Amino acid sequence: MSMQLVLSVTTSDDGKSLADNFRWCWLGADGSPAAEGASGDREALRAALGDKPANPQSAWVILPGSRVNTRQLEYSDKEKKHLRNLLPFQLEDSVVGDVEDLHFALGTPADGKVVVAFADKTWLQAAFAELAALGIEVTRCWTAPLTLPLAAEAATDSSNHWSLGLYQDQVYLRYASTMGFSVAQQHARMALQMLLRDQERVDSLPNLHLRAASEADLAALGELIPAELQGAIASQTLADEWALDYSNSSIDLCQGDFSQRLPIERWWKLWQSVAIFAGVCVAVYLGTLMFEIHKLGGENLKIRQQIETTARGVITQGRIVDAEKQLNTLLKQSQPVSQSASVMALLTLVLPQIAQEPNVVIKAISYAGEAGELNISIQADSFSAFESLSEKIRKQGLNAETSSFNAQGNVQTARLKVTKNP
Repeated sequence: MSMQLVLSVTTSDDGKSLADNFRWCWLGADGSPAAEGASGDREALRAALGDKPANPQSAWVILPGSRVNTRQLEYSDKEKKHLRNLLPFQLEDSVVGDVEDLHFALGTPADGKVVVAFADKTWLQAAFAELAALGIEVTRCWTAPLTLPLAAEAATDSSNHWSLGLYQDQVYLRYASTMGFSVAQQHARMALQMLLRDQERVDSLPNLHLRAASEADLAALGELIPAELQGAIASQTLADEWALDYSNSSIDLCQGDFSQRLPIERWWKLWQSVAIFAGVCVAVYLGTLMFEIHKLGGENLKIRQQIETTARGVITQGRIVDAEKQLNTLLKQSQPVSQSASVMALLTLVLPQIAQEPNVVIKAISYAGEAGELNISIQADSFSAFESLSEKIRKQGLNAETSSFNAQGNVQTARLKVTKNP
């Protein structure tokens, strides 16, 4: 079952830092305390967190009402887009110190009015840092008075219903959904009187709803109510100090610089070992790859040297720039072209047949590459020698034709055309 940690912190006696005392409880899935609350110092809290699997542990934090102030301010429609930057300067004349040193959280703007909660930024940063050192990640943060539950009737008019609680010798007052404060028990009566005058409700008194953890505290709270408000007490409820309003109806201080960030640090802690292992694997792979590249580079150099040595045996003169290219060029030059190969094949078959004819003499030989024709000018003492030669060449599987006959005395000339069979 999912459990939610709720942590209430207090300030030291000088009010400048967190006191070494915490109160906490765990909420169940229904939002109610799953067990009785506990309290203790930092070590006790650390031990309580040690039983939980989440690290860091997300927590809803409740700050002392004395550390957070609320104020209702007005704005114009033109200022609505820049409220976070503009509203703090409306308080310059009413706060001690510089507004730059304060952290501001805004409620929901409506009807030209917005409630602003503000606290000392340095103190709040130190508080968040101290909780982070304990392994606690703050996901929501409220001031204690604004966690008091509002009465059911406050849904229609929250300003006419005040919730008062007495816990840990502090009186908490929530007089609107986003307005409230806390004071020490001995100063509560005066604070209520001042608030009543400030609210100008002489004719219409607010309805008071009192809460405390015991009958004695409830009676003590009733005695702190000023006489003019005694008749306005509408209800008195015995309630545990952790029976609070954990909804988003009040102002969450986790805004601006204190808004929840992506848990980069947590993710790094979870995946740190995996990332280191992956990094080692990548380093080993790259190292092996570089070694192989170096080794192959050495082998390639040896092969190139062998090629050049072999090439020098063929290319005896001149500079060797690209041995492979130069050798390929020489090889192509030494190979017969297609025409030379064809004429040689014809001559191989024809010339032996002519040589067998003692009366036939070759006068000239030409070859037409495009037509593939071998033309031989021959002489003989009779035309029958030409016919006999042509017949022998045909028997070799070639075409042989004689033409251009000419007779000069006893000498006969002709042209013998030889081609391959198609």
